[in-house]
Amino acid sequence: MNLVLIGFMGSGKTAVGRRLAQRLGYGFLDTDHYIECQIGCSISEIFSIQGEEYFRRLESGLADRLNRLHNMVVSTGGGLPVTTGNMEKLRAAGAVVFLKASHEDILRRLSRDNRRPILRGEDLEETVARLLSERLPVYEQADLVVETQDKGINRVCGEIIHWIGNFDPASRDVPSS
Repeated sequence: MNLVLIGFMGSGKTAVGRRLAQRLGYGFLDTDHYIECQIGCSISEIFSIQGEEYFRRLESGLADRLNRLHNMVVSTGGGLPVTTGNMEKLRAAGAVVFLKASHEDILRRLSRDNRRPILRGEDLEETVARLLSERLPVYEQADLVVETQDKGINRVCGEIIHWIGNFDPASRDVPSS
């Protein structure tokens, strides 16, 4: 079984994903890093040269192939699940886990991060609020929502590991359109 981590940028998907993969003996895939390696440049460069729409197409193409993986933890880019059809692809690939960080934690983490092209030149607080309001309804379609505030990586991983022991993909609720 695969685990697919979704959530807003700065929510800890990569850090939790690496540790979770290590604890489970799974492989780890960060979709942003994979795309950077395949294209040969950073996400920021892709955005500036080809544009966001091109990058979203790359993400969707990768999401098409995730169901071929086995025993992997996949950390997605924050916008990947939001593109039409991608949440269904992620659910086909494995159990989807939303790492729900608080608005304050996200702002604190992103204020130190200049690698995110979608935030460049924008008012951080306003952009985060807008994107969160747009993305939360999609994120909340995950199989599991883990609140990360005031929890260390090991505790978040422990909650996920405990939960997957009882996860049955056949019993999933079908999200309303």
